[in-house]
Amino acid sequence: IRGRRIGEARPEWEVFSAVARRVRPDVGGLGWSGTPAIRDEIATVVPLYDGIQNLKEAGDQFQYGGPMLCDGWKFHTEDGKAHFSVVPLPPRAVPPGSYLVSTRRGKQFNSMVQKKKDPLTGLSREAVLMNAGDAAEEGLQGGDEVVLVSEHGSLTGRVSIATMAPGNLQVHWPEAQVLIDRTRRSPEAGIPDYNAVVRIEKAAARSDAVIP
Repeated sequence: IRGRRIGEARPEWEVFSAVARRVRPDVGGLGWSGTPAIRDEIATVVPLYDGIQNLKEAGDQFQYGGPMLCDGWKFHTEDGKAHFSVVPLPPRAVPPGSYLVSTRRGKQFNSMVQKKKDPLTGLSREAVLMNAGDAAEEGLQGGDEVVLVSEHGSLTGRVSIATMAPGNLQVHWPEAQVLIDRTRRSPEAGIPDYNAVVRIEKAAARSDAVIP
């Protein structure tokens, strides 16, 4: 990435490799010359990611496993067939009048919206995606200013009518983090819960409502 370097700031991979060398000086192979060398090693160690080494210029892209996953119904299993498991969903009680909030990451998966608008949807960062029926029951319209209130905080935004299941809301990340219980984790892997149960209020009814 072109541009001036700020102080001692370094790429993440350099920091991690420096820490690893200090912690485990007996482990070799951590002195990469740059990100191209890292991608070359990934392609070697993880055959499914072969092609990542060809990312050279802005706009380059690749699909792990090839241009089409499981093309011809051939899966990366010992017998070449797909295997499914039934995973029961945990109970999630949502009190009457409340909504389950899910967080959106924008165009880059597992990242955040970097601009004032999400380039994937064209929605602003303060958008609160809401089912049309739910909005009508709440007396709300697209563009109305609302406040989402959870047990952990509140978030001010504007209603955006969207095609989604009733009883659900979506807001962008990282704005939504003020609503989330950071101590709630999945018992199996310790993964944080990025959802929250909220009630919705009209912003005009709150004197502390300010759009971030």
